[in-house]
Amino acid sequence: MQYTISKGYKVDSYEFGNQLSGSRMGAKVDAKQYGKDVIVLKNLVKELYAHPETQPKVLGPGGFYEEKWFNTFLEVSGQGIVDGLTHHIYNLGPGDDPNMMNKILDPSYLNQVSQTYKGVSDVVNKFRPQLGAWVSESGGALNGGSKDVSRTFADGFWYLDQMGMASTYDQKVFCRQALIDGNYGLLNATTFVPNPDYYG
Repeated sequence: MQYTISKGYKVDSYEFGNQLSGSRMGAKVDAKQYGKDVIVLKNLVKELYAHPETQPKVLGPGGFYEEKWFNTFLEVSGQGIVDGLTHHIYNLGPGDDPNMMNKILDPSYLNQVSQTYKGVSDVVNKFRPQLGAWVSESGGALNGGSKDVSRTFADGFWYLDQMGMASTYDQKVFCRQALIDGNYGLLNATTFVPNPDYYG
């Protein structure tokens, strides 16, 4: 942070870690510990950015939603620490699933993730982070996307569905994974020409 400040770089927000919440990933941090660590991060931001109008936001946890973990984290961190509640959505499952196209074209399958959006919305309503809920990472299929589906026009159906769902549940931001990388990159990594799902 000190380096960034010394260079005069403007930072919108800081998020502590990536996918450390819950039990879906190999690495994880206990919700109570994460809450304490985010308090330290918030205090560090306040200390290093003396003027409140230039202070970057503090976001978290940037992982998969699990009700108990999210509630414990926000109970420990308390009011006014986390500016925005971030979570990740990869509701299509692993990218190597041979049924990926069927999932994308099945509205009832796509609607299953509404429980996650509702859960996050309920937590936001309970703890009231200033900036609400953000989908800080979503690419549809895990592990870099699906090599046969993620770059296609059909993947746009998933993308549009998620944008609508996020809006329905008052998610303030939806960050798509990724501009260039993996099978879910929106641009061709060699030519930088948009892949068909870019237009989704």
